[in-house]
Amino acid sequence: MELKGIIHCHSTYSYDAKLSLRELKELCVKNGVQFVCMTEHVDEMTKEQAEAFVRECEALTDERFRFIPGFEVPYRSAHILMVGMRKFFGNYAPTIESLREWTKEASFVVLAHPVRNDFLVDDGLLGEIDSLEVWNQQYEGKRVPRTRSLALLEDLRKQKSLLLATGGVDFHRTEHFGAPFVTLTVDSLTEESIIQKLKTGAFKVSSQQTTFYGTLPNSEELIKKHRFDSFVSVSVIVCGKFVNKVLAACGISLPKSLKQLIRRRL
Repeated sequence: MELKGIIHCHSTYSYDAKLSLRELKELCVKNGVQFVCMTEHVDEMTKEQAEAFVRECEALTDERFRFIPGFEVPYRSAHILMVGMRKFFGNYAPTIESLREWTKEASFVVLAHPVRNDFLVDDGLLGEIDSLEVWNQQYEGKRVPRTRSLALLEDLRKQKSLLLATGGVDFHRTEHFGAPFVTLTVDSLTEESIIQKLKTGAFKVSSQQTTFYGTLPNSEELIKKHRFDSFVSVSVIVCGKFVNKVLAACGISLPKSLKQLIRRRL
């Protein structure tokens, strides 16, 4: 069976998200999404909250929909997605040794939005990740991946040839729902089968404008194809955030409905 899912998702267990797990499930089922890889922020989370989150993920999973629990862990200036993670080791990982406590327990490890850490990946961090998030909706939009992240993937593959490419929604609220989606083919809707496909790169990342495999053998071709679209998407998002910041400083707020419309489009 072919499954449609999303990676990099937050619920109200994260300090900055708006939908509960139950509300998120309803939204996904309504829109034909069968699995979600959750990545809750650990910054302000307690061990008890982490345990409750994992229990609720399991309680809401059924024969038509699956939550895969996980966490987003700050490490220096980077954020690392621990997919298929049930243990909790604190609010951040200050050293590579403490990061390894997380990565040895996670099923699939992704460096999220590399723009946040200036596209810098040291050898220690590279050794711990399975994939690079070359497309994050909150920084690149819903159309195409960021070409600079694709170029970073190519560079990192000189040291780690099997490094995979993923796309993440970085979902926090309803208007974020959309591409990039992940599709994969499995025999059954189990966490094990989904994780196995993710770890081997046997999945596709897609929007209405583009599709690429997790193994991404043609990154140079993709860079050439989407260079302009990527530039436009990133520029619009950066300019929009700047304008919103200026308006906020002046005590002006755009109507909520307008902001939601813009986010759905982008």
